[in-house]
Amino acid sequence: MRCTIDINQNGKREGFIQLNHSNDRHAYGVIPIPIAVIANGLEPTVLLTAGNHGDEYEGVIILKRLYEAIASEQINGRLIILPALNFPAVREFKRVSPLDNNNMNRIFGSTDSPGPTREIARFVENELISQARYAIDLHSGGTMCEFHPCSYIYSGGDQQFVQEKISAAHCFGAKYTVVVVGTSGSLSAACERQGVVMLSAELGGGAIRKKNIELGYHGTLNALAGWSVLDSEPAKTSTEFLLSGASSSFIMSPIGGAFEPLVEIGQTVMAEERVGRVYPLETFSEPIIQIQCEKKGIVIGQRNQSLVQRGDFLLHTGEPVSEAGILEQSTS
Repeated sequence: MRCTIDINQNGKREGFIQLNHSNDRHAYGVIPIPIAVIANGLEPTVLLTAGNHGDEYEGVIILKRLYEAIASEQINGRLIILPALNFPAVREFKRVSPLDNNNMNRIFGSTDSPGPTREIARFVENELISQARYAIDLHSGGTMCEFHPCSYIYSGGDQQFVQEKISAAHCFGAKYTVVVVGTSGSLSAACERQGVVMLSAELGGGAIRKKNIELGYHGTLNALAGWSVLDSEPAKTSTEFLLSGASSSFIMSPIGGAFEPLVEIGQTVMAEERVGRVYPLETFSEPIIQIQCEKKGIVIGQRNQSLVQRGDFLLHTGEPVSEAGILEQSTS
């Protein structure tokens, strides 16, 4: 893979990362993954990504807007922008790559998943994340679920590193920030491995909503200002933290059928509260299954497609946690 622009040169420019790929259409194909740089010096470098999953277009819109709005004279350092990171999936409206069926956000650091998705992830981790001090990865629920607009941080690292992620979440300014123990294959995990202060965001899903676009757009700008990369004073914003990731935070369907949600995203639910029903499809004799929440929490995300199979995601919750509680989980 190679980049068609010099990312180390000052100014503002756009080009492509060229992914060589041979398939039934042609023997010598190139897939052009869009990349842009806005630079006024090289330090600090911020990596901004979207389209990690190909059916999530909120971040694509936001990063295109940012590129149009920001001049190189307005920043101190460098922005590297990839608005359609998993471009083969983005242009086909698919969550995973149509080239190899791999999930981009599960393959970073992998050595046993050869294919074009792994090639993209390797290039991003080795050539771009390695140069970054900060990163933001914009997501949404895509076609299958909707999230309460929120940011995400990983809980790992020493206290100073975690505090930097907490501060970034306050600058982004979503109502909630979800704190999770990360998985090794995500872009966030790749950033963690290289000491990059990383913030991701879930900006709705199901349909493009103006309020979610505006949150992601202004939240990203304010994070850049908070890192002193954007030449402006950051607005005073804050967030509430939710701890998630335990098995009890996720509710999966026990049977196949039609799912009816009984709660809304952002709603507080109590332990053993009914949060949905699943209706079997084939006979009237099978009972309707009542779905209950295992413990008290706030609904972070919920399925927005009714048809489910056994084991499909229905609901995701988080429990309020203090900053002190987050720091207690970090290493000293």
